[in-house]
Amino acid sequence: MAISGLQVINVGLPNESTGSDSLYSAFTKAATNFNTLFTAASPYNTFVGNTGISTAANSTTGTITITNTGVTNIIAGTGIVIDQSSGNVTISSTGGNGNGGSGTVTSVGVTSSTLTVSSSPIVASGNIIVNLPAYVDLAGTYNNPTITLDAYGRVVSAANSIATGTVTSVGITTSGPGIQVSGGPITTAGNLSIINTGVVRVSAGSGIALSGSNGNVTISTVNLGGTVTSVGLTSSSLTVTGSPVTNNGTMTVELPANVSVTGKLSLTGSENLTSGSAANLAVTASYFTTSTSSTATLAAGTTGQIKTFMMVADSGDMVITVTNAGWKSSGTGTITFNDIGDGCTLQYVNSKWFCIGQNGVAFA
Repeated sequence: MAISGLQVINVGLPNESTGSDSLYSAFTKAATNFNTLFTAASPYNTFVGNTGISTAANSTTGTITITNTGVTNIIAGTGIVIDQSSGNVTISSTGGNGNGGSGTVTSVGVTSSTLTVSSSPIVASGNIIVNLPAYVDLAGTYNNPTITLDAYGRVVSAANSIATGTVTSVGITTSGPGIQVSGGPITTAGNLSIINTGVVRVSAGSGIALSGSNGNVTISTVNLGGTVTSVGLTSSSLTVTGSPVTNNGTMTVELPANVSVTGKLSLTGSENLTSGSAANLAVTASYFTTSTSSTATLAAGTTGQIKTFMMVADSGDMVITVTNAGWKSSGTGTITFNDIGDGCTLQYVNSKWFCIGQNGVAFA
């Protein structure tokens, strides 16, 4: 670039002063020119480009080229007005989609707490992408499935179920005797076992016929050729009622109030009474052998009952404690046997045991 204020030094021919500056003037002009040069010189000797600008220096020509590598031209599109009358470029919108509207929306976005959103917001043009969130891959075929839905009706889990319907327990109860059921109730899987504990087979005996194969068995008598039309019972010593039976019925046989016995009367049933035991009321006679001092008990009997006791061997006394002893005003009493052959006979009368015969025993 040109620098103003140049001082011209007039130089004439050698050794001629005409038209030439004096040495003083020449040096003064030279000093002035240097001062003017340094004063006008730029302090910058390096040019660096930035965003959208590049620089190039040519040392031969001394030229520095500055190039715009960014926006080189602004063209108004639909709905846009550009004012570049000055160094400031103004870009204005004439309305939405070029339809002359006057909206002020500058950004459009989408948010969601249950959906997946991407490419939002849009400040110029583009597409906002909205998708269902990813779940575990549940694709497949399910049998009697158990399905779980979230609050928005989406399937979040699915699994096969073993059982169908709403039955949770199966069992069987018996309706009467002869049937036994086990294995129930079944709440998942298993077997119920039903056993007939009553009649499992009906076999026909002599004079009996069976029929029926559908669960109902008919039992009939078979005519064996007899001609019996009546069955009766008589006795000279027992009381018989309900005789004879001509069709069906029951004959009753009872002992009379007073029994006359001709010949020998035997009271059967006996026991070997051991020490520390209770006398058996179901038998008439109790006998015992002692190896040391022994004890036994006799409970209350039934009216008219007879009970006998005998010592068959003696190595120690036997003391029997008797409930409702007839030789006591009330309560229990004792009978003591101390020798072989000691014995007694008791009868239960009026709620007490009374001695009706004895040999060598002591009552207390």
